[in-house]
Amino acid sequence: MPDAGTFSPTVAMARNRWRAAEDRLYPTLIADPGSYQRSINAIQAVVTELRKRCTGVDDIIAAEAAPDELIATALPGGSVIPVDLLVGVACGMADREIAADTERRRREAAIEEARAAGRAWVVVAGPEAIEELTDGRRPELHLASGILVEAAVDPWSGEDPFQLQVTEGGTGTVLVTGSFVDRDEWLAEIARQRAAVEDGTVGG
Repeated sequence: MPDAGTFSPTVAMARNRWRAAEDRLYPTLIADPGSYQRSINAIQAVVTELRKRCTGVDDIIAAEAAPDELIATALPGGSVIPVDLLVGVACGMADREIAADTERRRREAAIEEARAAGRAWVVVAGPEAIEELTDGRRPELHLASGILVEAAVDPWSGEDPFQLQVTEGGTGTVLVTGSFVDRDEWLAEIARQRAAVEDGTVGG
């Protein structure tokens, strides 16, 4: 799940800035292969400094507000990349890394809690009840087998808005996939696939 800051206008504006910096910088790097590795090294140096300072998106935004100090610490020798682009790209990378790490730790905690409680399934992301899913994805993990039953809804797709995919743990092999127009049919198929996972007949 995204962090709460995702829904903050300040955070949304910051992430738009960072994406815009990437869109401006990366084409220039591709056009100049000779400076590509030096530029990547400079970006990584700033990302490394952000990792030291930041534990969340708000910290990254605060660091972005003092770009000269950030660059001076991360790159004492300076950089040929314009400061706004360098900092913007590095902030975007650091934001994604921290968000991914936060999500990984949240998932691990949810799985451990489910195991401790003796539950067979754990909802990895999305609403606890499948009936509450109206947009986005809801992966649910079967702890004993590692099989993932992922339901998804895309209300803007125009057709077949309800999706289902059953994936084997570890290998990522897709065992079952389906698209549905009817919500009740989709819910019934999810229940059928969950039962098949539990009795070991999924994909058969």
